[in-house]
Amino acid sequence: MKPQYFIVLLLIISGWSVYFIYRPFMQDITIAILLMFATLGISKHLSKHLKKRWQTSAIMTLLLGLMFFAPLVYMINAIAIIVAQIDPILIQENVEKLASYLQTISLPTKLLEQMNIDPQNIYTALADIFSEENINSYLKYTISYFGSLAAHSAVFFKDMVLILIFYFFTYLYGEDIGHFIKRILPLDTAQTQLLFNELSNSMGVVFFSILATAIFEGALFAIIAGIFGLNMILMGILYGFASLVPVIGGALMWVPVSIYLWITQGSTPALILAAYSIIVISIIADTFIKPIIIKEIDYKLLKETQAVNEILVFFSIIAGLTTIGFWGMIIGPAVTTIFIAFLKLYDQIQSTIKEQ
Repeated sequence: MKPQYFIVLLLIISGWSVYFIYRPFMQDITIAILLMFATLGISKHLSKHLKKRWQTSAIMTLLLGLMFFAPLVYMINAIAIIVAQIDPILIQENVEKLASYLQTISLPTKLLEQMNIDPQNIYTALADIFSEENINSYLKYTISYFGSLAAHSAVFFKDMVLILIFYFFTYLYGEDIGHFIKRILPLDTAQTQLLFNELSNSMGVVFFSILATAIFEGALFAIIAGIFGLNMILMGILYGFASLVPVIGGALMWVPVSIYLWITQGSTPALILAAYSIIVISIIADTFIKPIIIKEIDYKLLKETQAVNEILVFFSIIAGLTTIGFWGMIIGPAVTTIFIAFLKLYDQIQSTIKEQ
């Protein structure tokens, strides 16, 4: 056997062994690497003022923890406190209050008669839905749901810590690893740089767009939530994460909060919050202001004039969230970006061959 074939065989065996050992951490390592690519623009500015690489790595890790993970920790802690203070009797009283209110609503009798629907059947159905037995089952399900949520939160917190650790070492040794990868890839310098630039620029646009959307829309919702006496920080963080879900994201927050306000404070606060969420956040902020912010981020931080296709980003985030879960909003666009980069590289190589 030729020495180079033997070395390749050993490389394959050792590579598989490394993957087998680090398999439980592969998702965390991948996310850390992608976040490193997404934040390269900030690190380049920092490295101009810092002499040591570990200083840049430490500051970048601290910044990531503060702007991305600290809100998650606060949210999980705040929800845990709320769950611990839940009074099942008070919830049952509020649900019964809502049931009584629904049963007092005068239904359009003539319209129902035309549809061959007996109004009494609707009242009976409402009474059954909000019966004491069903209310107790709803409460038990809610408590068990929050219990499972707490278990998932523990796993999520572990992943966050691991991502921060890998993120630090990715920045600390990333430059050396990058040079090594460029040397061993069977591509010239320009082609390799194309792959790195595509991934870095696209991930930067996606990451900072997601972050800006969450902060901007979360802050707007926190204002209206604070006016009605709710926890501004918690409501802002929850709405910020909900806004990342395409199409229905904001409704996941303002609909249940509006119902809560309707039960506790009356119809006027609930309608005001719903109208504010639809008009100010969903229409004005999301449709008109957010694109301006994204373009500004693209210009200021990335210095790139080539924009990422918004429809492609939209579907890649949906695909990532559906397939992987929360972290799919980062991995989805990255996989799509890498695939497009390889297509561009293939097209470039084919054009070079034809010219020759």
